[in-house]
Amino acid sequence: MNQRKIWFAGVVTMVIGTGIGLTLAKIVEPPYTSDLYQRQRLERIYMLVCGVGGLLVGTTQEALRQMQEERDRNEPPNNNRDL
Repeated sequence: MNQRKIWFAGVVTMVIGTGIGLTLAKIVEPPYTSDLYQRQRLERIYMLVCGVGGLLVGTTQEALRQMQEERDRNEPPNNNRDL
């Protein structure tokens, strides 16, 4: 398996997830009265959770894709069709 492709896919989806987390933090209003402190903390939490989630999804998806390609290469073709 190509580790560089796996980590690249993870980093790309992590950046996308971080952007989604930042967007969610801007859209969702915090239920707190102190907007100055709580909004900054909420943005960091959303960015961290979505970034880690993106990293996990990206690396897992790319690893599964590579394992599927490897399995398809090593599996003998099935030419016996039952009619």
